[in-house]
Amino acid sequence: MEFVSQVVIWTLIGAIGVLGAFLLFSTMTIYSPPKVMELSAISTPVNFENAVSTKFSVLTWNIGYAGLDASEDFFMDGGTMSMPPNKEVVEKNMKGIKSFLNAHQTDFISLQEVDENSARSYGINEISEISNMLKDRFGYYALNYKVNFVPVPLSHPMGNVKSGIALFTKYKPLKVERWSFPGDYSWPVSLFQLKRCFIASWYNVENSNKKLVYVNLHLSAFDKGGTLRKTQLDYLKRFMLLEYEKGNYVIVGGDWNNMMPGITLHHFKFTTPLKYLDIYMNFPKDWTPKGWKWAYDPSTPSLRSDEKPYVKGENFTTIIDGFLVSPNVNILSVKAFDLGFKNSDHNPVEMEIELGK
Repeated sequence: MEFVSQVVIWTLIGAIGVLGAFLLFSTMTIYSPPKVMELSAISTPVNFENAVSTKFSVLTWNIGYAGLDASEDFFMDGGTMSMPPNKEVVEKNMKGIKSFLNAHQTDFISLQEVDENSARSYGINEISEISNMLKDRFGYYALNYKVNFVPVPLSHPMGNVKSGIALFTKYKPLKVERWSFPGDYSWPVSLFQLKRCFIASWYNVENSNKKLVYVNLHLSAFDKGGTLRKTQLDYLKRFMLLEYEKGNYVIVGGDWNNMMPGITLHHFKFTTPLKYLDIYMNFPKDWTPKGWKWAYDPSTPSLRSDEKPYVKGENFTTIIDGFLVSPNVNILSVKAFDLGFKNSDHNPVEMEIELGK
Protein backbone atom coordinates (compact mmCIF):
# COMPACT_ATOMS: atom_id res chain seq x y z
CA MET A 1 0.00 0.00 0.00
CA GLU A 2 2.82 2.37 0.89
CA PHE A 3 4.50 1.60 -2.43
CA VAL A 4 1.29 2.40 -4.35
CA SER A 5 0.97 5.70 -2.47
CA GLN A 6 4.52 6.66 -3.37
CA VAL A 7 3.89 5.83 -7.04
CA VAL A 8 0.80 8.05 -7.03
CA ILE A 9 2.69 10.89 -5.35
CA TRP A 10 5.62 10.73 -7.74
CA THR A 11 3.25 10.47 -10.71
CA LEU A 12 1.50 13.63 -9.56
CA ILE A 13 4.83 15.40 -9.05
CA GLY A 14 5.93 14.37 -12.53
CA ALA A 15 2.66 15.56 -14.07
CA ILE A 16 2.92 18.91 -12.29
CA GLY A 17 6.50 19.26 -13.49
CA VAL A 18 5.54 18.53 -17.09
CA LEU A 19 2.65 21.01 -16.88
CA GLY A 20 4.90 23.67 -15.38
CA ALA A 21 7.52 23.16 -18.07
CA PHE A 22 4.84 23.36 -20.76
CA LEU A 23 3.41 26.60 -19.39
CA LEU A 24 6.90 28.08 -19.02
CA PHE A 25 7.77 27.18 -22.61
CA SER A 26 4.44 28.57 -23.86
CA THR A 27 5.02 31.79 -21.92
CA MET A 28 8.53 32.23 -23.29
CA THR A 29 7.45 31.59 -26.90
CA ILE A 30 4.13 33.49 -26.90
CA TYR A 31 3.43 35.44 -30.09
CA SER A 32 3.76 39.14 -29.22
CA PRO A 33 3.46 41.32 -32.33
CA PRO A 34 4.07 45.09 -32.07
CA LYS A 35 1.24 47.58 -31.82
CA VAL A 36 1.68 48.59 -35.46
CA MET A 37 3.63 46.61 -38.05
CA GLU A 38 4.08 47.31 -41.74
CA LEU A 39 3.08 44.37 -43.94
CA SER A 40 4.88 43.30 -47.08
CA ALA A 41 2.95 41.95 -50.04
CA ILE A 42 2.70 38.17 -50.31
CA SER A 43 1.70 38.55 -53.95
CA THR A 44 2.29 41.36 -56.47
CA PRO A 45 0.48 41.49 -59.82
CA VAL A 46 2.10 42.45 -63.10
CA ASN A 47 -0.81 44.70 -64.02
CA PHE A 48 -2.50 46.90 -61.44
CA GLU A 49 -4.24 50.22 -60.91
CA ASN A 50 -2.49 53.04 -59.05
CA ALA A 51 -5.64 54.75 -57.81
CA VAL A 52 -9.04 53.57 -56.63
CA SER A 53 -11.97 54.39 -58.92
CA THR A 54 -15.01 56.15 -57.46
CA LYS A 55 -17.15 52.99 -57.81
CA PHE A 56 -15.92 49.57 -56.71
CA SER A 57 -16.93 46.35 -54.96
CA VAL A 58 -15.74 44.66 -51.78
CA LEU A 59 -16.27 41.25 -50.21
CA THR A 60 -15.68 39.81 -46.75
CA TRP A 61 -15.72 36.16 -45.73
CA ASN A 62 -14.59 34.23 -42.67
CA ILE A 63 -13.63 30.93 -44.32
CA GLY A 64 -13.37 29.07 -40.98
CA TYR A 65 -9.92 27.63 -41.91
CA ALA A 66 -11.79 25.36 -44.36
CA GLY A 67 -12.59 23.16 -41.39
CA LEU A 68 -16.04 24.27 -40.25
CA ASP A 69 -18.35 23.14 -43.01
CA ALA A 70 -21.99 22.16 -42.49
CA SER A 71 -21.04 18.66 -41.27
CA GLU A 72 -18.84 19.91 -38.41
CA ASP A 73 -19.34 21.12 -34.86
CA PHE A 74 -16.81 22.93 -32.62
CA PHE A 75 -15.95 22.34 -28.97
CA MET A 76 -15.83 26.04 -28.04
CA ASP A 77 -19.44 26.43 -29.20
CA GLY A 78 -20.77 23.42 -27.30
CA GLY A 79 -19.80 20.69 -29.76
CA THR A 80 -17.09 18.08 -29.37
CA MET A 81 -14.75 18.45 -32.36
CA SER A 82 -11.53 20.48 -32.58
CA MET A 83 -10.78 19.72 -36.23
CA PRO A 84 -12.27 17.89 -39.23
CA PRO A 85 -11.93 14.10 -39.25
CA ASN A 86 -9.42 14.03 -42.11
CA LYS A 87 -7.41 16.09 -44.59
CA GLU A 88 -9.82 15.32 -47.42
CA VAL A 89 -12.53 17.40 -45.72
CA VAL A 90 -10.26 20.46 -45.66
CA GLU A 91 -9.25 19.91 -49.28
CA LYS A 92 -12.92 19.67 -50.30
CA ASN A 93 -13.76 22.88 -48.47
CA MET A 94 -10.77 24.70 -49.94
CA LYS A 95 -11.92 23.70 -53.40
CA GLY A 96 -15.36 25.17 -52.71
CA ILE A 97 -13.94 28.34 -51.15
CA LYS A 98 -11.56 28.98 -54.04
CA SER A 99 -14.33 28.30 -56.56
CA PHE A 100 -16.52 30.97 -54.96
CA LEU A 101 -13.69 33.51 -54.73
CA ASN A 102 -12.73 32.88 -58.33
CA ALA A 103 -16.31 33.58 -59.42
CA HIS A 104 -16.66 36.70 -57.24
CA GLN A 105 -13.44 38.62 -57.75
CA THR A 106 -14.47 41.92 -56.25
CA ASP A 107 -12.03 44.83 -56.17
CA PHE A 108 -11.27 44.17 -52.49
CA ILE A 109 -11.45 40.75 -50.82
CA SER A 110 -11.19 40.47 -47.04
CA LEU A 111 -10.77 37.02 -45.49
CA GLN A 112 -10.60 35.82 -41.89
CA GLU A 113 -9.43 32.52 -40.34
CA VAL A 114 -7.03 31.62 -43.11
CA ASP A 115 -4.55 28.99 -41.96
CA GLU A 116 -0.92 28.93 -42.97
CA ASN A 117 0.25 25.84 -41.12
CA SER A 118 -2.11 24.36 -38.53
CA ALA A 119 -2.89 20.90 -37.24
CA ARG A 120 -6.62 21.68 -37.42
CA SER A 121 -6.33 22.05 -41.21
CA TYR A 122 -3.78 19.24 -41.61
CA GLY A 123 -0.89 21.53 -42.53
CA ILE A 124 -2.51 22.84 -45.71
CA ASN A 125 -1.13 26.26 -46.62
CA GLU A 126 -4.46 27.96 -47.31
CA ILE A 127 -3.07 31.46 -47.70
CA SER A 128 -0.62 30.21 -50.33
CA GLU A 129 -3.36 28.40 -52.27
CA ILE A 130 -5.64 31.44 -52.27
CA SER A 131 -2.90 33.96 -53.14
CA ASN A 132 -1.72 31.75 -56.00
CA MET A 133 -5.28 31.75 -57.36
CA LEU A 134 -5.65 35.52 -56.91
CA LYS A 135 -2.25 36.24 -58.41
CA ASP A 136 -3.60 39.28 -60.28
CA ARG A 137 -4.05 41.01 -56.89
CA PHE A 138 -1.86 42.54 -54.25
CA GLY A 139 -2.09 40.19 -51.30
CA TYR A 140 -1.41 40.89 -47.61
CA TYR A 141 -1.53 38.55 -44.64
CA ALA A 142 -1.47 39.33 -40.92
CA LEU A 143 -1.03 36.60 -38.32
CA ASN A 144 -3.45 36.71 -35.41
CA TYR A 145 -3.14 33.14 -34.10
CA LYS A 146 0.27 31.59 -33.60
CA VAL A 147 0.54 28.94 -30.88
CA ASN A 148 2.91 25.98 -30.74
CA PHE A 149 0.37 23.72 -29.07
CA VAL A 150 -3.24 24.37 -28.01
CA PRO A 151 -3.90 21.72 -25.33
CA VAL A 152 -7.70 21.71 -25.48
CA PRO A 153 -9.93 19.83 -25.67
CA LEU A 154 -7.97 17.36 -23.58
CA SER A 155 -9.43 14.32 -25.37
CA HIS A 156 -8.12 15.53 -28.78
CA PRO A 157 -6.10 18.77 -28.51
CA MET A 158 -6.13 21.26 -31.36
CA GLY A 159 -2.33 21.28 -31.48
CA ASN A 160 -0.26 23.87 -33.34
CA VAL A 161 -2.01 26.81 -35.00
CA LYS A 162 -0.70 29.40 -37.43
CA SER A 163 -3.49 31.48 -38.89
CA GLY A 164 -4.47 35.02 -39.80
CA ILE A 165 -6.52 37.47 -41.83
CA ALA A 166 -5.89 38.41 -45.45
CA LEU A 167 -6.55 41.22 -47.89
CA PHE A 168 -6.46 41.06 -51.69
CA THR A 169 -6.94 44.03 -54.00
CA LYS A 170 -6.27 45.05 -57.60
CA TYR A 171 -5.28 48.55 -56.43
CA LYS A 172 -1.72 49.38 -55.43
CA PRO A 173 -1.75 50.47 -51.78
CA LEU A 174 0.31 53.35 -50.44
CA LYS A 175 0.95 51.30 -47.31
CA VAL A 176 -0.52 48.34 -45.46
CA GLU A 177 -0.21 47.81 -41.71
CA ARG A 178 -1.16 45.31 -39.05
CA TRP A 179 -2.68 47.03 -36.00
CA SER A 180 -2.88 45.03 -32.78
CA PHE A 181 -6.08 45.36 -30.80
CA PRO A 182 -5.57 46.16 -27.10
CA GLY A 183 -6.62 43.77 -24.33
CA ASP A 184 -6.10 40.06 -23.78
CA TYR A 185 -7.26 37.16 -21.65
CA SER A 186 -5.63 36.55 -18.28
CA TRP A 187 -2.71 34.12 -17.94
CA PRO A 188 -2.54 31.20 -18.72
CA VAL A 189 -5.56 31.33 -21.09
CA SER A 190 -3.84 34.15 -22.99
CA LEU A 191 -1.07 31.73 -24.00
CA PHE A 192 -3.44 29.83 -26.27
CA GLN A 193 -5.72 32.57 -27.58
CA LEU A 194 -5.67 34.72 -30.70
CA LYS A 195 -3.83 38.03 -30.77
CA ARG A 196 -6.56 40.03 -32.45
CA CYS A 197 -5.74 42.67 -35.04
CA PHE A 198 -6.94 44.51 -38.11
CA ILE A 199 -5.29 45.20 -41.46
CA ALA A 200 -5.35 48.88 -42.39
CA SER A 201 -4.53 49.91 -45.97
CA TRP A 202 -4.32 53.31 -47.69
CA TYR A 203 -4.89 54.14 -51.39
CA ASN A 204 -4.87 57.06 -53.77
CA VAL A 205 -8.29 57.93 -55.23
CA GLU A 206 -8.88 58.94 -58.85
CA ASN A 207 -9.24 62.71 -59.34
CA SER A 208 -9.15 63.39 -55.60
CA ASN A 209 -6.77 64.57 -52.93
CA LYS A 210 -8.47 62.28 -50.44
CA LYS A 211 -7.24 58.81 -49.58
CA LEU A 212 -9.22 55.62 -49.19
CA VAL A 213 -8.63 53.75 -45.92
CA TYR A 214 -9.78 50.12 -46.12
CA VAL A 215 -9.82 47.97 -42.98
CA ASN A 216 -10.20 44.20 -42.57
CA LEU A 217 -10.94 43.08 -39.00
CA HIS A 218 -11.76 40.05 -36.85
CA LEU A 219 -12.89 40.84 -33.31
CA SER A 220 -12.82 38.52 -30.29
CA ALA A 221 -15.46 35.82 -29.98
CA PHE A 222 -15.45 34.04 -26.61
CA ASP A 223 -14.75 36.86 -24.15
CA LYS A 224 -17.35 36.62 -21.40
CA GLY A 225 -19.70 39.57 -21.45
CA GLY A 226 -17.97 41.00 -24.53
CA THR A 227 -15.39 42.90 -22.46
CA LEU A 228 -12.57 42.48 -24.97
CA ARG A 229 -14.88 43.27 -27.87
CA LYS A 230 -15.88 46.55 -26.24
CA THR A 231 -12.21 47.51 -25.77
CA GLN A 232 -11.43 46.59 -29.37
CA LEU A 233 -14.39 48.54 -30.73
CA ASP A 234 -13.43 51.68 -28.81
CA TYR A 235 -9.88 51.40 -30.16
CA LEU A 236 -11.15 50.90 -33.71
CA LYS A 237 -13.51 53.86 -33.37
CA ARG A 238 -10.66 56.20 -32.50
CA PHE A 239 -8.65 54.95 -35.48
CA MET A 240 -11.43 55.32 -38.07
CA LEU A 241 -12.62 58.71 -36.80
CA LEU A 242 -9.08 60.06 -36.94
CA GLU A 243 -8.75 58.94 -40.56
CA TYR A 244 -12.13 60.44 -41.46
CA GLU A 245 -11.22 63.72 -39.79
CA LYS A 246 -8.21 63.86 -42.12
CA GLY A 247 -10.71 64.00 -44.96
CA ASN A 248 -10.29 60.37 -46.03
CA TYR A 249 -12.87 57.81 -47.13
CA VAL A 250 -13.08 54.93 -44.63
CA ILE A 251 -14.47 51.41 -45.11
CA VAL A 252 -14.29 48.88 -42.29
CA GLY A 253 -15.35 45.29 -42.96
CA GLY A 254 -14.98 41.79 -41.65
CA ASP A 255 -16.12 39.52 -38.84
CA TRP A 256 -17.32 41.83 -36.05
CA ASN A 257 -18.38 38.99 -33.71
CA ASN A 258 -21.25 41.23 -32.62
CA MET A 259 -24.76 41.02 -34.03
CA MET A 260 -25.19 43.91 -36.43
CA PRO A 261 -27.14 46.93 -35.14
CA GLY A 262 -30.87 46.21 -35.57
CA ILE A 263 -30.40 42.42 -35.51
CA THR A 264 -31.91 40.66 -32.49
CA LEU A 265 -31.28 37.18 -31.15
CA HIS A 266 -34.52 35.95 -32.75
CA HIS A 267 -34.05 37.59 -36.16
CA PHE A 268 -34.02 34.09 -37.71
CA LYS A 269 -35.86 31.02 -36.44
CA PHE A 270 -33.88 28.37 -34.54
CA THR A 271 -34.18 25.57 -31.98
CA THR A 272 -30.66 25.82 -30.50
CA PRO A 273 -30.86 25.75 -26.66
CA LEU A 274 -30.29 29.19 -25.17
CA LYS A 275 -27.37 27.89 -23.07
CA TYR A 276 -25.24 27.88 -26.24
CA LEU A 277 -26.02 31.49 -27.17
CA ASP A 278 -24.32 33.54 -24.44
CA ILE A 279 -21.33 34.14 -26.75
CA TYR A 280 -23.47 36.11 -29.21
CA MET A 281 -23.49 39.78 -28.26
CA ASN A 282 -25.64 42.72 -29.33
CA PHE A 283 -23.74 45.62 -30.81
CA PRO A 284 -23.06 48.25 -28.13
CA LYS A 285 -25.69 50.98 -28.12
CA ASP A 286 -24.61 54.45 -29.25
CA TRP A 287 -21.25 53.14 -30.52
CA THR A 288 -21.85 53.95 -34.21
CA PRO A 289 -20.54 57.46 -35.01
CA LYS A 290 -23.07 59.97 -36.33
CA GLY A 291 -23.51 59.76 -40.08
CA TRP A 292 -21.65 56.44 -40.46
CA LYS A 293 -23.60 53.71 -42.26
CA TRP A 294 -23.85 49.95 -41.79
CA ALA A 295 -23.99 47.60 -44.75
CA TYR A 296 -25.28 44.07 -44.25
CA ASP A 297 -27.99 41.88 -45.75
CA PRO A 298 -30.85 41.45 -43.21
CA SER A 299 -32.44 38.66 -45.26
CA THR A 300 -29.50 36.22 -45.09
CA PRO A 301 -27.54 34.96 -42.07
CA SER A 302 -23.77 35.32 -42.18
CA LEU A 303 -23.06 32.90 -39.30
CA ARG A 304 -24.43 29.65 -37.89
CA SER A 305 -23.94 28.16 -34.43
CA ASP A 306 -21.48 25.26 -34.17
CA GLU A 307 -22.83 23.24 -31.25
CA LYS A 308 -23.84 20.61 -33.81
CA PRO A 309 -23.67 20.06 -37.58
CA TYR A 310 -25.83 22.49 -39.51
CA VAL A 311 -29.53 21.81 -40.01
CA LYS A 312 -31.47 24.69 -41.54
CA GLY A 313 -34.09 26.02 -39.15
CA GLU A 314 -32.50 24.28 -36.16
CA ASN A 315 -29.05 25.85 -35.69
CA PHE A 316 -29.01 29.42 -34.45
CA THR A 317 -28.10 31.83 -37.24
CA THR A 318 -27.41 35.54 -37.14
CA ILE A 319 -25.55 38.37 -38.88
CA ILE A 320 -22.12 39.42 -37.62
CA ASP A 321 -20.31 39.98 -40.94
CA GLY A 322 -20.59 43.22 -42.88
CA PHE A 323 -19.26 46.73 -43.40
CA LEU A 324 -19.28 50.16 -41.81
CA VAL A 325 -18.58 53.17 -44.05
CA SER A 326 -17.85 56.84 -43.36
CA PRO A 327 -20.44 59.51 -44.21
CA ASN A 328 -18.69 60.40 -47.49
CA VAL A 329 -19.14 56.84 -48.84
CA ASN A 330 -22.41 55.85 -50.54
CA ILE A 331 -23.68 52.25 -50.34
CA LEU A 332 -25.07 51.13 -53.69
CA SER A 333 -25.91 47.52 -52.77
CA VAL A 334 -25.11 44.79 -50.27
CA LYS A 335 -25.73 41.06 -50.57
CA ALA A 336 -24.94 38.01 -48.45
CA PHE A 337 -24.64 34.73 -50.34
CA ASP A 338 -26.61 31.88 -48.81
CA LEU A 339 -24.21 29.00 -49.41
CA GLY A 340 -25.87 26.78 -46.82
CA PHE A 341 -22.63 26.93 -44.81
CA LYS A 342 -21.31 24.26 -47.16
CA ASN A 343 -17.61 25.07 -46.74
CA SER A 344 -17.51 27.42 -43.73
CA ASP A 345 -19.67 28.36 -40.76
CA HIS A 346 -19.90 31.87 -42.27
CA ASN A 347 -21.49 33.14 -45.47
CA PRO A 348 -19.71 35.76 -47.62
CA VAL A 349 -21.00 39.33 -47.87
CA GLU A 350 -20.50 41.60 -50.89
CA MET A 351 -20.99 45.37 -51.14
CA GLU A 352 -20.87 47.88 -53.97
CA ILE A 353 -20.07 51.49 -53.09
CA GLU A 354 -19.48 54.89 -54.60
CA LEU A 355 -17.16 57.47 -53.12
CA GLY A 356 -18.77 60.87 -52.57
CA LYS A 357 -17.34 64.30 -53.19
